[in-house]
This record gives sequence, structure tokens and C-alpha cells, in this order.
Amino acid sequence: MTRAELKKQAKELLKGNRSYGAILTLLIAAVFVVMGIIDPKASFITTAVVGLVVIGPSYAFLQIVDDNKEENIFNALFLGFTNGRFISVFLTYILNWIFITLWTILLIVPGIIKSLSYSQAFYIAKDIVDSGYEVKGTQAINASKELMKGHKMEYFILQLSFLGWILLGFVTLGIGFLWIAPYIQMTNALFYRKLAGDKFLAKETQAEIVEAESGQAAE
Repeated sequence: MTRAELKKQAKELLKGNRSYGAILTLLIAAVFVVMGIIDPKASFITTAVVGLVVIGPSYAFLQIVDDNKEENIFNALFLGFTNGRFISVFLTYILNWIFITLWTILLIVPGIIKSLSYSQAFYIAKDIVDSGYEVKGTQAINASKELMKGHKMEYFILQLSFLGWILLGFVTLGIGFLWIAPYIQMTNALFYRKLAGDKFLAKETQAEIVEAESGQAAE
């Protein structure tokens, strides 16, 4: 599926879900504000909490793609914490943050490349847990690295294609992001599902995937 087709399908899926996406975005913004007031220096704990909350709506949009929408907006905000996902998602988040930070400290470009390589790890973690397994160690990160081989530039260009929309969001003093952010997240969720299919959801192959990937070390 081409970039234009992905974005067109994302717009189609957003029809009837615009207010849903806007409210989710508004709730995320509220979390940022509250955590900023509580911890203005943005400690690691605050960063982790905000990061996990941001992951929830990403899962909500993936569930819309999968025709399994979480109707309760507050449940959607915390999908990273619920349904047995918390430990797996938290572990993936921490390791992802550590690896990308270390690569970025070395050089900016390798940090960007690795962030693209690991970009699908959180979606993969969700699929693995939803299939009845736990994410072990760097499993989701390694799986993302393999999945993104040959697709990192494609994903990078996809993100760049939203630059005009992001600038528009700033021009509108952030109000535009209530609709722009859901559009970006829906497109990214579609990108993942088109790329991964049901590989990480298929229970009959999940044991082999776990065994093959749990022994790898993230680079």
C-alpha cells in the first residue's frame, strides 16, 4: 500500500471517529499539563508515565484499524496499562528509551535510525500480549528491528509527509492538533498493521516467534 493510500484509508477510518480522536488528544494534553505541574523538571518517573499514557491512544487507533474499537474514551486512554499489558509495555518502553538515548548520545543520525528501527515495538508488544503471551526482555524491540528492515526510509518519509500538518497545528496555537494528531496516529497504526499483518497475533506461530526472538540482543 502506498503512502497516499495509507493516508486516504486513515481519513476514511476517522470518519465518525473525529470527536473520539479529538477528545483522546485533549486528554493526553491534559495529562501533560498535570504532570508538568506536579513535576516541572520532568523526572524519569514523569517521563515514563506520560509515555505510557501516550501509548494508550496509539493502541486505541490500532483497535479501530482492527475493527475492535474501545468505546469507552477513558479506557482507551489507558490501554497501555490494562488487559495484562502493563508489564510488557512498561518493559518495552524502558528498554526502548534506554537504547535510543544511548545511540543518540553517540551520534544523532544513529539515534534517528534506531528510533525508526524500533518504532513498531509498542504495537508488537500489544499484539503479543493480546495473543496470550508476555513480552520477554528485548523481544518486541528485536521484532520491530526485523520488521522494519527495508522499511525504515519508507516510514521516515511517511512521518515527513505530516510536516505541513504539524506546522498548521502550531499556527492554530495547538487547536489543530485535536484533529491532526488522530490523523497521524491512525496512519501509523495502519502502517503497522499492513506491514505486520497478524504475524504477532497468530497463536499457532507465537511460541516459535518468542523462542526465536527472546534470545536476541537489541543493537
